[in-house]
Amino acid sequence: MTGYGRATRSTASLAATVEVRTVNAKHLGVRCRVPGEWVRLEPRIEAVVRGALSRGAVDLFVKIELAAGARRPLIDQETLSVYRKVLDDLGGGDSSSLLRLPGVVSLSERRVPERTVERTVLGAVKDAVAELLDARKAEGARLHKALSREVSTIRRHLAAIRRLVPAEVQRHQQGLHRRLSLLLEGRGVALDDPILMREVALLADRGDVTEELDRLGSHVAALGDALQGNGPVGRELDFLLQEIGREVNTVGSKSSAVPITRRVVQLKTAVDRLREQVANIE
Repeated sequence: MTGYGRATRSTASLAATVEVRTVNAKHLGVRCRVPGEWVRLEPRIEAVVRGALSRGAVDLFVKIELAAGARRPLIDQETLSVYRKVLDDLGGGDSSSLLRLPGVVSLSERRVPERTVERTVLGAVKDAVAELLDARKAEGARLHKALSREVSTIRRHLAAIRRLVPAEVQRHQQGLHRRLSLLLEGRGVALDDPILMREVALLADRGDVTEELDRLGSHVAALGDALQGNGPVGRELDFLLQEIGREVNTVGSKSSAVPITRRVVQLKTAVDRLREQVANIE
């Protein structure tokens, strides 16, 4: 799922700003961008992300800034003494001007305790990830409505096929009887011969999709239950849609009735739309 979060935490000596964003991916991948001197924090940062997310490509950026009071001027006394000697040799002058010469004054960063940096950065990471989760939850609520709408469409087409099947099975059986009557006419074989009737029953059964519809109904019910859950369901939905697609294809291959075939096409369309949406779900 896509999402974005940003947070900043500050102390008297530093400020840590974290940005995190995610895009859709089958599995969880985390990439951290941390200032070079603090790269050792990456494993702990990644652990925070993996503890909150289970799917998606995650990019996380950390910026660390020392507070103004954490930088102080340092005077290079040796360099200053060289400049002063030269000034004296030239007859003297304004000594304060020596401070503006190269190499005399530099800014030094006061060392901030490592524990302070770690606590501040990880706190900002947790805040940014929390904001990211809120954004993903909002997107999930929108996706839930779209998925529920498609599941209702599947249920409607499934119910319509169930109503069509009995008449289609009877029509198929009658068609077999008519064709056999024509084939056997004048051949001395009775249409009610037990062996022949058994073969006809087997042929007729091949066009009966009741079992496939029962399995399909079970998978659709499981799909609806999964959508009502609170935890990560992306992989479960992937599996259920795979099974639903398999049963829909079987129904389409076993039935030659035009009304059923039309419903099967519409079922496939709804399943494809679900697959596209489920790719966005954790």
